[in-house]
Amino acid sequence: MRKLLILILLGTGLWSGYWFLGSGAIRQGVEAGFADAARQGLVAENSGVTVAGFPNRFDLTVSGLRLGDPKTGLFWQAPFAQVFAMTWKPWHIIAALPPEQVLILPDEAVTITSTNLKASLRAKPATDLPLAEVRLAGDSLALASDRGWTLALGEFTLGLRAEPALGPAGYELGFDLAPLTPDPSFPAAVRALTLPDLPPADLPDAVESLWGSLYLTFSAPLDRHAGERRPLLTRVEVNQLNLAWGDLSASAKGTVEADDQGFAAGRVTVEVTNWNRLPAILVTAGLVKPELAPTIARGMQALAAQTPDASILSLTLVMENGRMSFGPFPLGPAPRMVPPTG
Repeated sequence: MRKLLILILLGTGLWSGYWFLGSGAIRQGVEAGFADAARQGLVAENSGVTVAGFPNRFDLTVSGLRLGDPKTGLFWQAPFAQVFAMTWKPWHIIAALPPEQVLILPDEAVTITSTNLKASLRAKPATDLPLAEVRLAGDSLALASDRGWTLALGEFTLGLRAEPALGPAGYELGFDLAPLTPDPSFPAAVRALTLPDLPPADLPDAVESLWGSLYLTFSAPLDRHAGERRPLLTRVEVNQLNLAWGDLSASAKGTVEADDQGFAAGRVTVEVTNWNRLPAILVTAGLVKPELAPTIARGMQALAAQTPDASILSLTLVMENGRMSFGPFPLGPAPRMVPPTG
């Protein structure tokens, strides 16, 4: 019995020592990170760093956060941010974000309000800490700009997880971002717009469905060496991409990857059902001048007439030889994904 008691006391002492050493290292690491960012000319401010959760968790709270880059004019501020990890599983962390944050851009400030906004990051228990999964979810999320626009999400999820079938640097990005409510003025303007020979774009206030998954391949794995290696996105496969907004719906599928010059190359086919609602959206969004809308609508109608169902418009986004086009419409240079080889 005495030996058992000694073992219990010894184990308790060792575990307590582990926790206090670990919590001290976390606090020092966070403080060092803020100091290093400040030395690099960045804004990295906080009003306090605490670590709690003894004996089974490391609960980090950073209060009074203000982070930013004066050169770009991009800043983020929040009353607090919390990170939690179990002491026996430090490679799996969960972050809780406050119900209100502010993102400051060079020409506007966006207030972000949310309900139950959380993020989680899980690495594989290996020396390189390769990413297993990162996930962001919340019951609601709303953006409000001081320039007058708003955007809101209902319950949503966004996640990136390792996909072994794609190789050591392959990942699947999955998302479900609806219901999505744009600024009320936008659907109202779409509904108020009348275009010749087209039905009213009777869209509801919210996008009912926006979900999908993309397969991503990088030039190197996302692990603890990513800051040094700086992995580049080399391939994107649109596995599923679906949108439903009233009578308008769309889907996409295809693959784009970097060519020898580093430009995006490939094909993505987009199918739009009830495409005749699309011209009003393009005009309201400022992508098409009102006087050009009838011409574009006639072109869409001619293309849709080539399919068995004239209500479905199928167009292919083609990227090749450094250029890109969407169906018969040229779009200009293709984006560069990686530096050119050789």
